[in-house]
Amino acid sequence: MLGQPAKKQHTACPQCGAEINQTPGAGRPKVFCKPSHGRTWRTRMRSAGWL
Repeated sequence: MLGQPAKKQHTACPQCGAEINQTPGAGRPKVFCKPSHGRTWRTRMRSAGWL
């Protein structure tokens, strides 16, 4: 969605597709529901040649 802050947009974990609740306020929006999902996703993308 254009024109909305990143924290107000619908966010789903790229690893499992779970809905991610964002904490209000300043800071970077969450991308993964768990840190382990972030590591797994990055490993999979590296092995596929994307990162």
